[in-house]
Amino acid sequence: MINQIGPGFGFRMREETGANIVSIAKAFVIVKKIFNSDDLWKRLQQLDNQVSEQNRYNAFRMISGLLERSISWLLRNHPARMDVETLIKRYQNDCNRLRKVIPHALTGKARKTYTAAKRQLLKQGFPSDIASELAETSILASSFDIIEIKISQRSGTENTARLFFAISERLQLNWIRDQVSETNVRNHWHQLAIANMRNELHRYQRQLTELILQSVRNKRHTTKALKQWMEKYDYAIRRYDQILSELQALRKLDYTMASVGVFEVRRLIALAP
Repeated sequence: MINQIGPGFGFRMREETGANIVSIAKAFVIVKKIFNSDDLWKRLQQLDNQVSEQNRYNAFRMISGLLERSISWLLRNHPARMDVETLIKRYQNDCNRLRKVIPHALTGKARKTYTAAKRQLLKQGFPSDIASELAETSILASSFDIIEIKISQRSGTENTARLFFAISERLQLNWIRDQVSETNVRNHWHQLAIANMRNELHRYQRQLTELILQSVRNKRHTTKALKQWMEKYDYAIRRYDQILSELQALRKLDYTMASVGVFEVRRLIALAP
């Protein structure tokens, strides 16, 4: 765990989630198995002298980021009982399905970012299969949320993923997330606050997806569901867009400004009866 994520990881997870080191280690085993990350890690190691060390280091960090985000999710959403076999069984098959539908489920800027990331990795000399898997890591970090929505709403994996990413695109949640992550960390408490804010934003995206899916009987009509929801709450969406435009006009957001964006997403959830 230290080799693949870093020496301070266990401490950070204890601080962020309140979990003990045993649960953290179990979560590490679970996510490695679900995403088969050891295989990708070994293939990267075999590229010694074929890809520059800096580019390989960045690739290792992509895997570490996926592991860290997924471990944090498990610890926050399954705090009482970290049963390794049960959780692997719950998520592994759908995570494999998500890998296949990601290129089709992404829209707008998210798709452009994914395509650009894969193209850049290919230019750096990574084989095509490794470039694809690395480009997917940031997207797969949302796997568990998508799967839980799919289970609760009894919808298909691809349709759920399409709506999940469409909401992020329409509400520019990735932009808000980036602003939160770029907030200056002055001390330990700032780091905890920023981590909590990012986690809250992910939770709001999941709740919005569930609310919108609940509004239609046919769970395949995700585009229709999003359109209907936006029309129903047009006044609130216009207000949200205005506030986001004002925030985007600023050169850099501090913690307080970023928190306004996160709060406005929460306000949209509160519109549901």
